[in-house]
Amino acid sequence: MCALGIGEGAIRLDVAGLGRFGDKRRSEVGAALLSSMQRNRTLCVHRLAQDRLEARRFGEFLANPEVTTREMLATAGRLTGQRVGGRHVLAVQDTTELHFPTHAASKHGFGRGGNGEDLGLFLHPVLAVDAATGGMLGLVDCVVMNRTEGKVADRRGRGAEDKESRRWLYGAEAAEHGLSDAAMVTVVADRESDIYDLFARRPAGVHLLCRSAQDRALLDGGLLSERCASWTEQDRTTINVPRHGQQAARQANVALRFGAVSLRRSQTQAAKDLPESVMLRVVDVHEIDPPRGLEPVHWRLLTTHPVTTLDEAHQIVAWYRLRWIIEQVFRALKSHGLRIEDSQIEAASSFTKLAVVALIAAVRTMQLVLARDGGTGQTITDAVDPANLPALRSVNASLEGRTDKLKNPYDETSLAWFAWIVARLGGWSGYASKGYKPPGPKTMHHGLLRLDPILKGWHLASRSALAGLP
Repeated sequence: MCALGIGEGAIRLDVAGLGRFGDKRRSEVGAALLSSMQRNRTLCVHRLAQDRLEARRFGEFLANPEVTTREMLATAGRLTGQRVGGRHVLAVQDTTELHFPTHAASKHGFGRGGNGEDLGLFLHPVLAVDAATGGMLGLVDCVVMNRTEGKVADRRGRGAEDKESRRWLYGAEAAEHGLSDAAMVTVVADRESDIYDLFARRPAGVHLLCRSAQDRALLDGGLLSERCASWTEQDRTTINVPRHGQQAARQANVALRFGAVSLRRSQTQAAKDLPESVMLRVVDVHEIDPPRGLEPVHWRLLTTHPVTTLDEAHQIVAWYRLRWIIEQVFRALKSHGLRIEDSQIEAASSFTKLAVVALIAAVRTMQLVLARDGGTGQTITDAVDPANLPALRSVNASLEGRTDKLKNPYDETSLAWFAWIVARLGGWSGYASKGYKPPGPKTMHHGLLRLDPILKGWHLASRSALAGLP
């Protein structure tokens, strides 16, 4: 893995640049762009560049047809695949919309967003997450959708390969291919992935874990909801429900039921050449006595994993809850970090490339956020060039206070040690006790912004000392 910044002292990210693109100079410009994206957290090319010359180089790079999102994603996915050996990996996928409600006059080549009016496009990434620890391992792949042909009038008349819903199966296929060294791969997704075609054509090398959206008919009669309600309650437990929109994070007391079902193929929505039924296990999670005015938690989790014991049911719920990592990445892309929708790039062809660069950078930021308490068990070499360790030790010493509460509590071989340094530089107080908010994406962004010039200055000073300069 190589350093991403062209200058010495640049922080090494989770990918070796963006790709080769058939030319060494293009490769170097791409590496500089990704490094600057990580430091500066903006989609404005002029702010990413150090001067007008570099801004022109970045613009030419994004406009060059030899520079493709396919190569960027293949590079990121290849390096993620190198990290997964022997692990059970959750391949978490979801879709986010990028829209430009006030930029219609200045942009071209963009289709319509979800509301059918504003310009926009969609990103559908697949992220690799360690199932045992919840640590971010990297980006596997991403589908970019640009609805330039407008809204489709007859969705049911289109084949499965021609529908946008094909992205869910593509994500599963990408996970099987890109994570082949993993001990096990489970594709995790939310309600939109409840598609019979995905269940019936699941790649052999992956398991599925999806939240049900449809009350499907069963092969032996009745509906999925009726069958789940008939099962005996097996346990009650408390789960943490993350923030959703204006609804604050909270805890929910839920009842668990589980069993096996055979879903019957839809006569109107599924292709006739698919199997008549697919057998899946279901873990039904239903909130008991929800707070007044709040929508109760009710998840029907469909999976290909065996679920015959209460421990296995609890494990399915725990894996599904790690799906929220991808929503955190989306927030880092938007209002909590890069503000990707503020980009002034006019051409859709260039913007999609910049959006993929931003996605790679956002994944890197969330890797630090998730590693901040040491729970992911990742090593510092997942994110930092070992040549930077002497400088980081010095920075760490300057940030530590006199009391134990203000000292870095992690071993310097861990990614958590590095995350603590970045967070402190970003303005975090260092207090981790109750009542103090832990560092989030914005804090990590500001910390990375301050750390990079410190590392560059350290390396310049070291070089001058070696040369005997005053």
